[in-house]
Amino acid sequence: MVVVCLTPLPASATSPDFAARCNALAAAASVRVVFEDHPVAYDNRHDTTALGRRSGAAASRNHSVLGVTHATPQSRLEVTARALVDTDGRVCAAPDITLHLGFSEMTVSLARELTTACQRRVVGAHEQQHVAIWRNHYRAGARLIETRLRQGPPKPLYFASRQAMQRGLSVQIKARVAPLLARLDAGVGAAHASIDSPASYREVESRMRACP
Repeated sequence: MVVVCLTPLPASATSPDFAARCNALAAAASVRVVFEDHPVAYDNRHDTTALGRRSGAAASRNHSVLGVTHATPQSRLEVTARALVDTDGRVCAAPDITLHLGFSEMTVSLARELTTACQRRVVGAHEQQHVAIWRNHYRAGARLIETRLRQGPPKPLYFASRQAMQRGLSVQIKARVAPLLARLDAGVGAAHASIDSPASYREVESRMRACP
């Protein structure tokens, strides 16, 4: 969502005055990245075959067939830009950026074959590690992305016209945000893989065998 407030300069404004006012506008711009948590839903209705189908081969490294943690990340970008229009039609914009990070869904599914409380605790504990990875990475990622977006002196964005600004403002902001989100998701994937190692599965199996 992009909201733009235009402030035309007086007809007598000169280019140096335009640049100075644009720089002042940029200096007052704000950046906020907010993590919004989502409650975990629990589902014990499916058997191991169904959980295997739901996970898919590509995702098999991110869960045990006895338990699946599924999260749907979501981000919402809000850009409110104050803009100045020079006498020749040029426009400068200073965007206030608010990025919301979180999940539209977070579900832990345990297989129906887990018939005892002990078995459910063992597999559930492993799946809770995946829940923690999602939450911790996105919480820390919000702080890191905000820091990255704040790096460097604030600069106004210049456009040849109002129409060019309407077309290009969100494109430029999204181009800054997209690689940061991609890096966050790559880190999440690596963290999931680290706890779905053969050694981790052997530990889960060992604890399962110890259940009465």
